[in-house]
Amino acid sequence: MNEQTGIVIAIVIGVILVIGILLLVIPEPAERAVIATERLDVAVLAFRNSSSWRGADGQGPGETLRGRVESRLVGETGINVFSRAQLDALLMERALGTSGIIDPTTAVEIGTLTGVSKLVTGTVYAVDTLSEPTTLCIRWQDGNCVENVPAVKYSVRVLAQVEVIDARTGKIEQSTDTTGSGETTLRQGVSFGSFDSLIASAADEISDQVVSHLTSTYTRELRYGLYKSVKTKADGYVGKNETVRFSASDDAQLIVHFVRVRNGDSFDIQWIDPSGNVLDQTQDVVSNGEWQLYTWDLAGRAPGRYHVTGSIAGSQAFDAPFTVGP
Repeated sequence: MNEQTGIVIAIVIGVILVIGILLLVIPEPAERAVIATERLDVAVLAFRNSSSWRGADGQGPGETLRGRVESRLVGETGINVFSRAQLDALLMERALGTSGIIDPTTAVEIGTLTGVSKLVTGTVYAVDTLSEPTTLCIRWQDGNCVENVPAVKYSVRVLAQVEVIDARTGKIEQSTDTTGSGETTLRQGVSFGSFDSLIASAADEISDQVVSHLTSTYTRELRYGLYKSVKTKADGYVGKNETVRFSASDDAQLIVHFVRVRNGDSFDIQWIDPSGNVLDQTQDVVSNGEWQLYTWDLAGRAPGRYHVTGSIAGSQAFDAPFTVGP
């Protein structure tokens, strides 16, 4: 087999693999719902620094990590974050701890003063830095490196413990060890600066893990949509003709993908008429990653605006209006 034949075979195999993947991928319904199964008003307290690293500003990695965690939480659906500036001012005014060392009584007092339900804090207990000689490619040709130069690789690893405290009881609900890293490679002789920027990258990794853990523990996520027709695909459903306008000769077909739930969560569907009366309901028990199809026969329904609501673990996830015409 010559080289050209080998390339053709590789391309054909690649195309087959891509087609196979596309056949297995189930497109998500358009609508997304993220539901906090309990109140998630969060305050991010100072992170203690028990490592030997102090940084150029003298504050250490704890303050960097705190800022990154807060920024990520602010952008997360279903989570409300108490202002750090207001929190610090309040702690100073009340002579409460700002060092991150929080006893149960102080935690409850902070919760009472701020109205938050969760406190996030923790400790940075190690910062490992390393610089080692390596090479850096400065010229490529046909996908191959054809010229290397001496370089230095700088890397950092930050180890931290993150705690989530219930501000109503003062109890630690979660305590998780987590690690973040960052690295860069510079040509030999190029000024590096400091490891602070790499520590910030490591803090970003840790904050992503913290937010992922919080959302998976305290929130649920669904994708849903209303369709006139549906077909099965793999273990799910693909809707055609997504719409909010039906006729009395249609079936309203609701696809729900339980993207992130707890196995055994209750899920309730209600179909509601224009006067607010519940005409039909389904009580279900669902699993993480599961797809479900709920169909409602519209034959004989009077024209008007209807609603279908979905509730997961007792909390309403969505209220989707739709119309029924003649």
